[in-house]
Amino acid sequence: MTIKSVVLVLSDGSHLHDDTEEFLRRKGHEVVTDPDNFAEAFAKDARKIILIAYQDLVQGSECYSRVVTEFSLECCPHYSVVLCIRKDVPAAYELCLNQTVDNYLIVRPIYDMHRLALLLKQADDAVAHTEQRMALACIGEELVEHKKVLDRFIISNIDKGVECQAETVNAFSAVLNELTDLIAGHYDHPLPVDHNRVAEQTRQLSDRKLREMSEWAETVKEGYNEITQLKIPAVSDNKTNIALIDTDSHSASPVKQILFDCGYNPIVFASAKEALPAMICRQPDLLLLDYEVSDLSALKVLAYMQKFNQLTDIPVILLTGHPDKEALSGCLKAGARDFIVIPADKEALREKINRLLPEDRQVLA
Repeated sequence: MTIKSVVLVLSDGSHLHDDTEEFLRRKGHEVVTDPDNFAEAFAKDARKIILIAYQDLVQGSECYSRVVTEFSLECCPHYSVVLCIRKDVPAAYELCLNQTVDNYLIVRPIYDMHRLALLLKQADDAVAHTEQRMALACIGEELVEHKKVLDRFIISNIDKGVECQAETVNAFSAVLNELTDLIAGHYDHPLPVDHNRVAEQTRQLSDRKLREMSEWAETVKEGYNEITQLKIPAVSDNKTNIALIDTDSHSASPVKQILFDCGYNPIVFASAKEALPAMICRQPDLLLLDYEVSDLSALKVLAYMQKFNQLTDIPVILLTGHPDKEALSGCLKAGARDFIVIPADKEALREKINRLLPEDRQVLA
């Protein structure tokens, strides 16, 4: 017969019926009444329920407290039930209210064995629920640690290009999905008490995914050789930093000059693949995005910016020489905040930029 739980009895012999031990065994419980066997019982991979059967409730609760301390039960899910006679119900209620014990059962004048069995069933369920929550919390802590590792991986491989970033994020999502499946697989069933084993399962799973991503990153490194040599531009602490992605140097130069004349610190990028990883490392205050970027479409740039927390809050103004209402509408829906037709007017550009910046980063005429 499968043992439902180990019932440890703390007793002075007063409130325990002579047939209680045998009755509980018939119900599938292992019963331990000898304190010398408590250590062995607590070491078992089974749920622990403690019956406190003392005539003096204070003495019984003190005995229980000693057991909790001796066997470090503060961190071990268990359930405690104090047996009492009717006149001691108020005292037993206070013990429960103060969370000294979990529940109480009246054993006199009527000793209801089946009521005791029902209470132990409820206790068994309560311990199972606590174990489940502890195991899930353990997995959650592991997830947090793995996310830190993967975040470091993303930052350290940021110079391999935007596609590498996107693939890394997708791979991390796959890790989360697998771990979610692992949790879901246990959720409707009793979780193992060995939380370390559960943690090790998640660690191995995440480590395997991390290795796969590392191997994958090495295979694409050669293809992004020019990106790996990228020098991340410095941003100014004293000036408002405006990033400019414009693949046409002829149109970029006048805009850059306007930004410089207005008092901004212009940071010019010749391609989106160069700009996106650089902006993740050094967030500018605002981005001016040429609608006709050659390596990535403006819509794709905006879509990539929504994928990274470091870029989502950077306001974007589109630069366009030929305004297309439908195309501009699509970009505004994708995250762009405004647009300006080039060649740009100095005051109009400054006004649009200032409108999207906090007051302390605005540049006045």
